Formats: sequence, C-alpha cells, structure tokens
Amino acid sequence: MTRHERFIQERKYLKNVSSKTIEWHRKSLNWLGLEEPKEHQLKDCVIRMREAGLKASSVNCRLRSINGYPAWSGSALRVPRLKEEEFLPETFSAEDISKFAQWKPKTKTAQKARICT
Repeated sequence: MTRHERFIQERKYLKNVSSKTIEWHRKSLNWLGLEEPKEHQLKDCVIRMREAGLKASSVNCRLRSINGYPAWSGSALRVPRLKEEEFLPETFSAEDISKFAQWKPKTKTAQKARICT
C-alpha cells in the first residue's frame, strides 16, 4: 500500500470523512504524485496546476489536501496559499432602487403578492 493510500485510509477510518472528501484527496494527491516531496517539488506542483488552467481558488482548494499530506507524514513542509482575486458583485444603483420603490402592481394577483411581502 502506498503512503498516499495509507493517508487516505487514515482519513477515511480515523477522521470519518465522506466518500466525496476521499475522492477530493485522491485527485489532489494525483497532482502531487510523489510520496516524499521536497519543497521545490511542492512548488512545481502548484506551477503545474496553474499552467493547466486552474484558478487560484482551485489551487488553494487542492493545497488544503496536499498540505495535509506532509503534515500527516511528519514533515514541516507546507505550500502557502495563493492570493485570490476579490469578487465584488454588481450592486443596484440609486436609480434602480428608486424604480423598485415606485413600482405599482397592475393585477389583483400582483397586488396580493405585494401585500404579503
């Protein structure tokens, strides 16, 4: 049994993680590939993921599992998380809000719905 499989087995039986989490660990450790990675190999793993088109948030998700593996094996190696873009959704303008406030229902059903809310 490989060290990756032993890590996954311990997560499954000792930490009682779900089957989806086990699948996530397997996919994440496939990116790593090595059983005893060095620091430069961990960095190469991150570079491979980014070159493959993964976004920073996806890489960070994989790194949570990958960083757990060296910690489990007793190594102090760790890859820091990547900086992610901050997503700010569009908000309503003052004009949009005034349009909502001035809206009047035209049918009986819409009038009843407006009263209920």
